[in-house]
Amino acid sequence: MSVFEIIAAVFTFLAIVCAVKEKIWTFPLGMVGTGMYFFVFLSQRAYSSMSLQLIFFALNMYGLYKWTHPEKDATKPDNTLAITLLSVNRRILTVVSIVVLTFTLGYVTSNLHLWFPSIVQDETFSNISLEYRSTCVYIDAYIFSASLVAQFLMALKKLENWVIWIAVDTLSAPFYIITIGIPTGILYSAFIVTGITGLIAWNKSRKKLKI
Repeated sequence: MSVFEIIAAVFTFLAIVCAVKEKIWTFPLGMVGTGMYFFVFLSQRAYSSMSLQLIFFALNMYGLYKWTHPEKDATKPDNTLAITLLSVNRRILTVVSIVVLTFTLGYVTSNLHLWFPSIVQDETFSNISLEYRSTCVYIDAYIFSASLVAQFLMALKKLENWVIWIAVDTLSAPFYIITIGIPTGILYSAFIVTGITGLIAWNKSRKKLKI
């Protein structure tokens, strides 16, 4: 546990609260939080989650643009992006994408030290007993893959992003308590509640506009 990690958790939590309320500040706050968490995950050698923070940073920039420059057919009265749903085909594609990304990334991450022994050392999750490290790598890969998809859908303001976040946070909370630290684990436990809150709030907002 460190002051730096606690501050990162606070910024990230505030970003999610703003997202639930459809406030544009979710993206600047998110950029600060992801930038700080890059170093938190780096210190724990959680490389998938560390790399995810860089993509999160870029997606926050993309989301900031999309929410303030919506297409004409998906615009709220205040000229910001409206909440919409994915089509059935895109929902299926979303699930398939998460599965494929998870197993691909997990396989690559777990074998990097074998493919490039002179560059990569097998120190991933070194604080976890050897028999469980392989499982941790694939859990980390799932968190990376599903979070990436969820953040992209949030940038597009798709309601389904909250469903994915709830699934991710339910697994992330105990995983991060074990591998990263208590503040991060508590943060992701709180995210389960904010995810459910966000799903309910966004669905009500969508129904009002009927887009």
